[in-house]
Amino acid sequence: MRLSHKHKFVFIGKPRSGDTTIRQALDPYSDIVSTDKPRYNHPHVPASMVQQHFERMGWDWNSYFKFTSVRNPWDMLVSVYSFGNPDHNGFYFWEKQQYNPNKKMPFTEWITKGKSWDIKAGKHLTDLSAYSLSYSALDEDNTFLVDYVIRFETLESDVTLLESLLGLKLNCPKIEQDKHNDYTNYYNQESIDRVANLFWYDIKYGNYKFGMA
Repeated sequence: MRLSHKHKFVFIGKPRSGDTTIRQALDPYSDIVSTDKPRYNHPHVPASMVQQHFERMGWDWNSYFKFTSVRNPWDMLVSVYSFGNPDHNGFYFWEKQQYNPNKKMPFTEWITKGKSWDIKAGKHLTDLSAYSLSYSALDEDNTFLVDYVIRFETLESDVTLLESLLGLKLNCPKIEQDKHNDYTNYYNQESIDRVANLFWYDIKYGNYKFGMA
């Protein structure tokens, strides 16, 4: 998350969707940068929680330009898996006390059994849905809370448009390429379908298809 009262913007960070690069570009203009404490200031806090914080603080949510990012979910989840390196019990490397680095959960099993952190409730979900655009950008009434969505696949040109929308010059660092192989190699038909069902909103919003770059 990045917030500027002077420039009137809020960036909602979405995991493994170019959010680190975007946050770095926004840092020089941000009054508030994300930490993991308190929850409303988490790097990947959903827009609904930020809106609630605005209400508590008496800030006018509607006067700020809100934006996030999205990525082909089949590709994004391979990036999450490669980064988090879940063990056979589904714990990620940052969960150090429980984590067993010696035995990794197979990807197709993780797609079915993997967990994600629900920042709103402060607990793990039993699926990967906290990595979705719907989790990041929708409120409980399914109202879309952001004004603009950067596509990971066209990040450079979308950031150029963002510059004009914000009236700012953004020094966007070159995005690091994921070290995993072609994401399609990780999937079988069952896991393809699982992602299609769980991330239908992202797929519809971005017009994504399995196999597209």
